[in-house]
Amino acid sequence: MSIIVPAFLVQSEQEFIEKLKLVEQDCSLIQVDVLDGSLFPNTSWFDPIAIGQMSTSVEIELHLMVENPIPIIEAWQKHVPTFKRAIVSAEMHRPDGSVTAYVKDILHLDVGVAIDPETPLKEIEEVLHEIDQLTVMGVHPGKSGQAFEGEYILDKIKQAKHHRPELVIEMDGGVTEELIPKLIEAGIDRIVCGSLIFKNEQPTKELQRLNQLVQKTA
Repeated sequence: MSIIVPAFLVQSEQEFIEKLKLVEQDCSLIQVDVLDGSLFPNTSWFDPIAIGQMSTSVEIELHLMVENPIPIIEAWQKHVPTFKRAIVSAEMHRPDGSVTAYVKDILHLDVGVAIDPETPLKEIEEVLHEIDQLTVMGVHPGKSGQAFEGEYILDKIKQAKHHRPELVIEMDGGVTEELIPKLIEAGIDRIVCGSLIFKNEQPTKELQRLNQLVQKTA
């Protein structure tokens, strides 16, 4: 069953709190975008101590668009009780296999790899059978509100699902209401939505509506 995952790309603690209040009753998982300027030019707010003190039962996954994700992951594991999964970028200039193995085998967290729209699956063959989740980017990372790159990305989802049927596959970026049925048909498990939810005048109702759309389509 596919699910909608609200995305948090925020610049302050207050913005995080406001968004959490809007969606936490209507989702089981949120994704927090982590940008420190090392891999992409943008930055975001992702303080694990402050977030760990927020009372919520919603599970959290991190999308780490950074060159050195391990210290951030360790801090989140220490301070955030509902932190469950770390997604690292295939484009970082470090061996993917050593990073994902450390997260999975030493930290005992679920681990995923995110690939940019133009990155072929063959570039992550080394880790494709070791990770818990593949996050396919529909836009270039670092900025919300971008348009979906193209339906060739749907073919990448189908290829990954065919290659490893049990792998959880997530779509992140450029999601529209019209695209959701196509994603589900392609075999997607998690659909990350940022602008689609939070740029709506009524974000809570929009999330509820998207949840209903996913249920009907499935």
